Amino acid sequence: MCQPKHFKTKEEKEVELANCGHKDGFDEYKREPIIFTMPDGYEIHGDYSLNNPKKFVILMHGHTSNRHASMKYAYAFYRLGYSLVFFDHRSHGDNKRSVVTMGYQEHLDALEIIKQVKQKFGEDIEIGLFGCSMGGVTALLCATERKDLSFIVSDSAFASLEDIVKGFIKQHHSMNWPILGLTGYFMKKRYGVSYKNACPKETLKQNKEVPILFMHGQKDTLVYLHNVEMLYSNDNGPKEKVIFEGAEHCNLVTADKERYYKVIEDFVNKYKRG
Repeated sequence: MCQPKHFKTKEEKEVELANCGHKDGFDEYKREPIIFTMPDGYEIHGDYSLNNPKKFVILMHGHTSNRHASMKYAYAFYRLGYSLVFFDHRSHGDNKRSVVTMGYQEHLDALEIIKQVKQKFGEDIEIGLFGCSMGGVTALLCATERKDLSFIVSDSAFASLEDIVKGFIKQHHSMNWPILGLTGYFMKKRYGVSYKNACPKETLKQNKEVPILFMHGQKDTLVYLHNVEMLYSNDNGPKEKVIFEGAEHCNLVTADKERYYKVIEDFVNKYKRG
């Protein structure tokens, strides 16, 4: 989990084109490369695509993939006039190998990227966040630290790192105890990651300002449906929840592209700022 094998950039693009069911977003955007340098000196590789210079969406991919995985989601925003920013999480895509923290360090990086996007394109720009799976967790963890966000769209996010580890253990072992505790201990000792670091269901209790759209697949067997129920019930800001019947993990846009686009369009038009 913390040092996963993952797709290279070229491999991810081929996988996405083969499996996502459509090509929206893979050829429409003229993308320019960009590098974000974090406070610790780590370089994060990304791309941006200008559309409306005052409206931006920053897109965050899931565990083991890279920024090419965000292309199939991005068209939902591009068609609404938003400029796009894509980037690879630490230890993913074109970035140097590092430790993956399932949303915690990733959200600190995202906060820095938001800051740098504003510095580059203007402090007055509107910014929304999109994230799928671990990327969704990353976006949700930003909600209370960037109250100026226009919106967050979370697709297939888990409610806490402990919950997803617990589900993984259940698939491979007969009992959680003592494996859950031992896993948490070794993750903390070796990688500095604790269960409480990546726990958006707790973070969202403090959110009162940022509108959030929670989306989840009814047949998700990696991040079970109860995760979105916990996230939605704990959030105290403007919010909507949409379940896609028959959809698996991060497969919502493939299961029903037109509905996916329409849900996002209605939500963004209802809650956008400016």
